[in-house]
Amino acid sequence: MIKLLNAGFTRLKKNKTFWLLCTFSIGLAMIILFSQYNQMITYDSNIEIEQLLLNYSPIIGIIIAIFTSLFLGAEHSEGAIRNKISIGHKRTNIYLSNLIIITITSILANLLFIIVTAAIGIPLFGGITMEFTKLLSLLGCSFITVVAYASIFTYLAMIISNKTINAIVSIMIAFGLMMVALTCFNILNAPPTIQQATMTNGETKVVEIPNPKYPSEQKKKIIQTLIDINPTGQMYQIVGRTFSNLKVLSLYSVCIIIVFTGTGLVIFKKKELK
Repeated sequence: MIKLLNAGFTRLKKNKTFWLLCTFSIGLAMIILFSQYNQMITYDSNIEIEQLLLNYSPIIGIIIAIFTSLFLGAEHSEGAIRNKISIGHKRTNIYLSNLIIITITSILANLLFIIVTAAIGIPLFGGITMEFTKLLSLLGCSFITVVAYASIFTYLAMIISNKTINAIVSIMIAFGLMMVALTCFNILNAPPTIQQATMTNGETKVVEIPNPKYPSEQKKKIIQTLIDINPTGQMYQIVGRTFSNLKVLSLYSVCIIIVFTGTGLVIFKKKELK
């Protein structure tokens, strides 16, 4: 395992996609800071630095999907995985070493964004007003969700040998998770009543009627559970601070990690490599 990790990190340091990921993380932080600073100057608005620290969270799943499919997809296309097996490395160790590398890289990208945002943002917008332990809890929960993303996209990269197909499937799933989360939020945020125009004796009146799309309490619970399970739904809740229980979100992320890693190991052990 140690040899596999050493080889993986050596390859990572030479990988252009990795450095592009780091550059993107830093660049995104700079763009957000510049945008928020302009808003503060123009509208004399109050900017919360702790909110900016979490702003990478909603899109990080897409970023991890792209990086993982390109980085691990190359291992299949270049025959690196087959070579590792041929010289005696166990498939379990190969899978887990790749998962560890993707996990550390994903967390590093998030940390780079946070460090740049904090280093420049605190002098610009002032110190953190949120209770520090609460902020740490939010960041900790988001890091666990990052690991869940890493486990999902490592699973896809290890079972799909074709680099192009892997990239397409991974990116589609990342966007799919986002669309499902947004759709669920829209359903939950539907108003209980809507206005409708009616004609009475030649006069048009606007009356409020029950919204037929307003979800029942049972449906709300089901939709909220779907949001809690969905990593992107978790991230949106962390950013918006609309969650009911951070521990529940972390528990779902841990379950995702266990399920995808366990399933991935079973499938990868039986997979025929071309």
